[in-house]
Amino acid sequence: MSGSIQSAMDLRFRHDESRDVTILAERRAGGLCHVSKPYWNGRTLALHLVNPTAGIFGGDELQMRIEVEKNARATLSCPSANRFHAMRNASARIEQDFVVGEGAWLDFRPEWVIPQQGSEVELNTRIEVAEGGRLVFGDLLAPGRVAHGEGLDFRFFGTRFELRVGGRLVVQERMELEPSRGAWPFEVSGWKHCFYGAWWLVNCPLGAEEIARIESLQNEGLKIGVSELDDQVMVIRLLAARSLLLKTSSEALREELALLFPLLSREERLLT
Repeated sequence: MSGSIQSAMDLRFRHDESRDVTILAERRAGGLCHVSKPYWNGRTLALHLVNPTAGIFGGDELQMRIEVEKNARATLSCPSANRFHAMRNASARIEQDFVVGEGAWLDFRPEWVIPQQGSEVELNTRIEVAEGGRLVFGDLLAPGRVAHGEGLDFRFFGTRFELRVGGRLVVQERMELEPSRGAWPFEVSGWKHCFYGAWWLVNCPLGAEEIARIESLQNEGLKIGVSELDDQVMVIRLLAARSLLLKTSSEALREELALLFPLLSREERLLT
C-alpha cells in the first residue's frame, strides 16, 4: 500500500563477563521503531522503544525480535502510547518475538495500545523463556480514544499470545475484538468504559501474602485477578473504569513486586 511502512527491529542483549554488565550487542532498528541510548544503572540495561510515526497506519508491518542472552538483564519501556490510526480498506500487522535466556532477566513495560476509529490490526506475540530465565511482561489495552469521544469504534483488533518456558508451551491465547459484532469481552456493570491490563510473571513466584496485598488494591473502579498457570508462570489481570486508575494501579502493583524482585527498582519503574 502506498505510504505504508514495512520495518524490522532486532535487539540482542549480552552479559559481558569481564565487566559483569549487560551490553547491547546487536541493534537494528528504524522505520516504525527506534530505540534510545541504553543506560546501565548497576542492575539492568534500560532503554526506550519509540515509534517515530506516532502510531500504526494501514498497510504498516512491523517485525520485532528482542533477545536477552544468558545472564543478561534488560529493562525496556515505551514512553508513548501505540496508536492504531484509521485505516481505509487496509489493515496492519505487528509480529513480536521475545527470547529470554538461562539466568537472564527481562522487564518489558509498554504503554497503552489504543485502537482508534476505523483501525484494523493483527498483533502476534511469541515469548520463549529458558529454564532459570525471569520475565515481567506488561500489556495495556484501551477501548479507544475515550477523551475524544471514541469508544469501541475500531474495526478489528486480533491478538495471538504464546508463552513457552523451558521449551514447554504454557500459554496460548487468541483474542478477536470486533465491536460491530459485539465482540468486546471487557465489561463491568456501571462502568462507561473498561480498560484492560495484564502482567505476566515467569519464575517470579508470589506467595499467599503477596497475592492478598495485590488483590487488596481493588476498589469500586478496579478489578484484579491473579492466576497461577503452573509453578513457573503467573498472570495478574486488571480491569479499570478509567485509564489513569489502571496506570496508577499498575505502578502500585509493581511496587509490591519490587519488594520481592529488586531488579524492579524504583529507577526502572519511573524510567518513562
